Amino acid sequence: MTNLKNILKYDKRIMLFLNIIAVIGIISGSIFVIIINKNDKKMMIDSINNLFNKIKENNFDFLSIFKNTIFNNFIISFIIWIIGISVIGIVITILLVFYKCFILSFTISSIIYVYSFKGIILSIIYIFPHMIVNILTFLYISSYSIKLSIILTKTILKRENLNFKQFLNNYLKVLLISIVILLLSSIYESIIMPYILKSIIRFLI
Repeated sequence: MTNLKNILKYDKRIMLFLNIIAVIGIISGSIFVIIINKNDKKMMIDSINNLFNKIKENNFDFLSIFKNTIFNNFIISFIIWIIGISVIGIVITILLVFYKCFILSFTISSIIYVYSFKGIILSIIYIFPHMIVNILTFLYISSYSIKLSIILTKTILKRENLNFKQFLNNYLKVLLISIVILLLSSIYESIIMPYILKSIIRFLI
């Protein structure tokens, strides 16, 4: 139990910084919906309508969605994890956190833009809890990635000794915990959420 608590510990300053990046990403995503040109807005509206019509008509390939969701989540997690073992990992990790939050915000804002008040209800169901869990998981693994990059940078510059094996063992456990969480989240997103959303869409759209 104590070992698990040690693994789950994160640097509060790094997490605060990542939360700021996340907020910037969220704000940027919501603003982007407003500033895009008419053609892009039409594409966005068509895309959102097409998505919800497919869910409504049960014209959805759940297996394909699950594969894509799990693949994308695992790839991003692994990239964040692996670049932590390099001194250039900090910048890439920050960009990935910004990107994930930007996409989340853009998705919510797009749904609300298309369906107004109904869009608030639809967007909540569409993102909660799986996408929120995903973001929190990415923040969690990102905090460790940045922490390791900082430690490696200090070690190289100051030529200090580092018990890299022990730290890497804990770092690997962080990846495994994240993968399990993302797997459960992907199952919910691809199998359970569409059925819940379908029931709500019948009354709202």
